[in-house]
Amino acid sequence: MYYIISFNYRNSDVTLRGKLAKLTLEDFKDFKEVLFLSTCNRIEVIFDKKRDLNELYDKVFYKVISPKEMVKAEIYENDDAIEHIFKVAASLDSMVVGETQITGQLKEAFFEAYEKNYIGQDLTRLIHFSFKCAKKIRNQTNISSEPVSVASIAVRQAKEMLQDLSGYSAVVVGVGDTARIVCKNLIKEGVNIILVNRTVENALALKEELGEEVNIDVHSLESLPKLVNNYRLLFSATASKMPVIKKEFIKPTKFKRLWFDLAIPSDIEEVECADIKVIKVDDLNEISQKNLKKRHNELENANDLIKKCVNEYKKYLQSVSIEPIIKFLQDKAHECSKRALKNAVKKHYIPEELEEEVEKVLHNAFKRFLHHPNMTLRKMADSAEADLFVSVIKRLFGEHDLKMDMNKCEYHMEKGIFK
Repeated sequence: MYYIISFNYRNSDVTLRGKLAKLTLEDFKDFKEVLFLSTCNRIEVIFDKKRDLNELYDKVFYKVISPKEMVKAEIYENDDAIEHIFKVAASLDSMVVGETQITGQLKEAFFEAYEKNYIGQDLTRLIHFSFKCAKKIRNQTNISSEPVSVASIAVRQAKEMLQDLSGYSAVVVGVGDTARIVCKNLIKEGVNIILVNRTVENALALKEELGEEVNIDVHSLESLPKLVNNYRLLFSATASKMPVIKKEFIKPTKFKRLWFDLAIPSDIEEVECADIKVIKVDDLNEISQKNLKKRHNELENANDLIKKCVNEYKKYLQSVSIEPIIKFLQDKAHECSKRALKNAVKKHYIPEELEEEVEKVLHNAFKRFLHHPNMTLRKMADSAEADLFVSVIKRLFGEHDLKMDMNKCEYHMEKGIFK
């Protein structure tokens, strides 16, 4: 039913993940339905059905990795695939368990695939239900009570190494989610921020978002060669395919520097300078493992909830097909006509001996009335919007116990349709 290829921090190092990050959703155009999730810690390719690995390698993965590297991938099928993506969405499969950034990243990947028509009904259902599952995990456990992303771990690590960050200035390169979290955590520590980005307008937008009272200077990427030698702290988290901080930028300084490379592929070229310590994404794994031990009991509860969510999802799939809603409309029409007919006979509007004949007329009338809606529903049975229409129809016709599941409408809510 579902098929997932997962390269993650457990089975793939930074170098391999960096190669895979060069792929895009469009590389999988021959394999729709497909969703492509790319973050600093994982590359997930999610399909609606089983795919041939050899064909996938020959058509896509050969562009960036070798056959030997391909076998490092974790493969999930059917129920295991459902459980895996639920864990990913709920941040139970993250390097830092409980961080909430991954849910937003999965949502962005879904929106991209949806808008580019790379997914249909099957993956739409799966991803929307994964959001619902993630919400349940957050509400019913304390797994995210102290959310710790790789970005916040990096700031915490800097604080441990320098003891007190207050009064420091830090260069932050990039304006994406990771850089944004770095900035927010640095602000809490009283750090002045030198924000650097290729597009200055985007950096200014982030500065505005973070608030006027925050001390942030904005620079273009051309300023990096000078900035990297003027400040002790640097955090880089861009989406560049090539390093943005190059060897030739580096000059000797009288002070030691602490740099965090939070990008995949790496933002910082290999540094051979005694006064610079570079910490990469994978270097933070030990801290995340300590975090994982602290949350062991919560993790057990969360995993139990995941299994319940998988069972709920399987039951849900059985309840949302188009044919039951067509039968529901027909039964509703038959029930209403029969009740009206009984009432008409009781009040002597219609002779009792004609009741059976009138019932046939009413039945044929409703059959004709529902013909076009039924045909339309059958035509859209495999579309991504089908579940939304099923939910709306049930709500409109009085199924009050089946409240419209707004998680299924995540995309439409985000785009403003339900605001």
